[in-house]
Amino acid sequence: MAITHTETVTDLIVLNDGTDVVSQVAIKTVSVDDSDPSNLTQTNYDCFDIDSSGGTSAAGFVAYGSLSETIVKGWISDKLDASDTKTNAEAWINSVKSPPAPPEVNKALPW
Repeated sequence: MAITHTETVTDLIVLNDGTDVVSQVAIKTVSVDDSDPSNLTQTNYDCFDIDSSGGTSAAGFVAYGSLSETIVKGWISDKLDASDTKTNAEAWINSVKSPPAPPEVNKALPW
């Protein structure tokens, strides 16, 4: 079955200087295996830093009130792609679906 990932911006952290320049983006990633969503769902939270050194004069600056989730995700798209969050969630889901064999087991005594 398929594992899907949904990334949602949950919070924007801005500089505390009155400019409302975004310095961090918080993301929630929900990974779900459609074969058993109630048992095979993993939720993770990440926070990504944004280069805010240019302030409001940075090229391509967008005022806080004009931001959309699409714009914000565009700023961190490379970081989202490089993140291990989805890979780790898939590994967890697959380990729950098909648990690995334990390296040691109890065995009945031979006598």
